[in-house]
Amino acid sequence: MQIGFRGTAAASVVIIAVMLMAGVVAQAGQAARAPQSGTDQGAARDVASGRLSYTQTGCDTCHGTDGSGTAAAPRIAASALQLPAFIAYIRKPTGTMPARSAEAISDRNLTDIYTYLHSPAVRSAQTASPPAGSVAAGAMLYKKIGCYECHANEGQGGANGPRLGPNPIPFARFGTYVRNPAGDMPPYTAKVLSDQDLATIYAFLQARPQPPAVNSIPQLAP
Repeated sequence: MQIGFRGTAAASVVIIAVMLMAGVVAQAGQAARAPQSGTDQGAARDVASGRLSYTQTGCDTCHGTDGSGTAAAPRIAASALQLPAFIAYIRKPTGTMPARSAEAISDRNLTDIYTYLHSPAVRSAQTASPPAGSVAAGAMLYKKIGCYECHANEGQGGANGPRLGPNPIPFARFGTYVRNPAGDMPPYTAKVLSDQDLATIYAFLQARPQPPAVNSIPQLAP
């Protein structure tokens, strides 16, 4: 009887210990998940605040609604620039960009803008593939709307327009520029040129062959 009692007592101790350990593990798991949820919510608030500050400060006027860049300013979305350098440049920029003092926009707001520009949604927009387009249809449309008149027959550029292909700029920036160009280029609204039309022309530009190496051209070879 004494042996049975000891065995039962030992088994009870083991069960209690297992239950206690399970409780500790469950509490630890909850504690680990809670900060993560708070972090996710905080990050979402930072992105939303950054998007609002980006618009209110007027960044979208030159850099586009998602930082893809326009004819007036380069792409700043998902750039390799680190946060300290990003803030330093905004305080003391070059070119025609106006400087923004800490009184005009705080480091906290700039950090939120930086977070927005590096958020998953903005990053995916920069790397998203353009809609599928037919190269042959793109060639016809390229000539139909007169792109060749300034950018030459193969998109290689000329006296009146820069090179467009091969290796065109990212599709997001390409579309933004066509809608809101600079210089003498007329704007092409969605009523004149749909997004699918843009994708079709872009497919044509992507398919342009690489130019021959300079050394392969007798007249230009050293």
